[in-house]
Amino acid sequence: MEKIFVMNLGTTSFKFKLYGYPGEEERVLASGELECVGADASRYLVTLPDGQEISGERNVPDHGAAFEVCVEILRGKGVLLSFSDLSAVAYKAVHGGSLSGTRIVDDDLIAEMERVLPLAPAHNAIYLSAMKSLRARFPDLVQAARFETSFHATIPEKRVVYGVPYQWKEELGIRRYGFHGSSHQYIAETVKKISPEARRVISCHLGGSSSVCAILDGKSVAASMGATPQSGLFQNNRVGDFDPFCLPFLMEHYGYSLEELLKILSSKAGFLGLTGVSNDYRLVKEAAEGGNHRARLALNAFADQITGLIGQYAAYLGGLDALVFTGGIGFGATDLRTKVCESLSFLGVKLDENRNSAGETKISADDSRVSVWRLKTDEESVVAGCVRDLLRKRV
Repeated sequence: MEKIFVMNLGTTSFKFKLYGYPGEEERVLASGELECVGADASRYLVTLPDGQEISGERNVPDHGAAFEVCVEILRGKGVLLSFSDLSAVAYKAVHGGSLSGTRIVDDDLIAEMERVLPLAPAHNAIYLSAMKSLRARFPDLVQAARFETSFHATIPEKRVVYGVPYQWKEELGIRRYGFHGSSHQYIAETVKKISPEARRVISCHLGGSSSVCAILDGKSVAASMGATPQSGLFQNNRVGDFDPFCLPFLMEHYGYSLEELLKILSSKAGFLGLTGVSNDYRLVKEAAEGGNHRARLALNAFADQITGLIGQYAAYLGGLDALVFTGGIGFGATDLRTKVCESLSFLGVKLDENRNSAGETKISADDSRVSVWRLKTDEESVVAGCVRDLLRKRV
C-alpha cells in the first residue's frame, strides 16, 4: 500500500496526516500534532482511525525530531512497519519562488526556497529546517513539496504584476503569487462535485490567515495574497495590505528600525493590533458583543474587506454562481457569513438564516441566484494526492 506522510508545520507546532492508498481509494491511517516544538516538554496527540488516541509529553528539539516521534508511535501501533514503509514525506510548503507545482525536495528546490526566504521568513525557514533535518537523518526517504502558490499558476499575468520596474519581476520574482492554494484547490474540486453547474466560484479561506480566490472552470484566476502571505486581507496578527510609504514616517516618529517595524506588522497587527484584545476571532467577537468599539470596528472592517474582494472578483468572473466559506473562521463564524452575504444582495446572494445558524453545508435560500456553501477544507488531502501523482509519474 502506498503511504504518504503529510506535514503541516508552524513555528512551534507540528501537524500531520498519514494517508494510505489501497488501490484508488484514499484512507487516513492516522493524524496528529505536537505542540511546543523546541521546548523542554512537547505535548503530542496521535489519533488512529478507530478513534484511539495516544498522548503524552516528549523532549522534541526540532521538527525533524517531531517526525521521528510520530513515526515511532505509529510503528508501535503497527500502522507503519518502518521508515521504509513510507512512499514519501510530503510538505504543505508555502513559497517556492519560481518553482511551482509538486516537486521532489532536492538541492535546487532548497536553494530556491532559501532565495525567497525574505518573502516568507516565518514559513520557509521552518520547512527548510525540516527538509534538511530529514535529509540528514534519513537520506533514502523521498521528500516532496506541494507549494501553496501552485493552484494560482493559472492567474493571468495582468493580475500578478505590480506597478514597479519590470526587471524586479524578471530578476527577483517580485509579483503576486497567491497562497492557501491547497485549500482553494480543494474547494474548487469539491464544488465541481456538489454543484457541477457552478462555473464561477469564489472561495473565502478565512482563519488564522485569510485569503479570497476567484475560480473559473476549476482554475484560479485571481487571489488576494500577493508576493508574500502578509498581504491581502488583514489577518489574526498580520497587517494585510498596507501603504509602504508609511514606513519611513513610522520609523522616524517611533524610532523603530526596519526590522522592528516589520515584526510589528507581521505579529502585532491585524485583529490584535486593531482591537488590542486578541488575535482570536472568537475573543474579538466576545469583546464586540460586550461593547468594545475597536473590536466591533475590526469585525466590520474584516467583513467589509471580504465583501469588496468578492465584488471585485465577481467582475473578473463576469458574474457569480457559487460562494464558499471555509477555514476556521469561514466555517465557524455564523455572524461573518451573515454580514458578508447581506452586502451581496446586488449579486443575487440570499442567505437562509436557519440553515446558516444550523451550520448546514448549503446555506443559501432556495431562491438565491448564487449558491452559498459552508465547507470544511482538507489541504492535506490535496497535498497527498498531488504527491502521489508525482510519484507515479516517476516510476
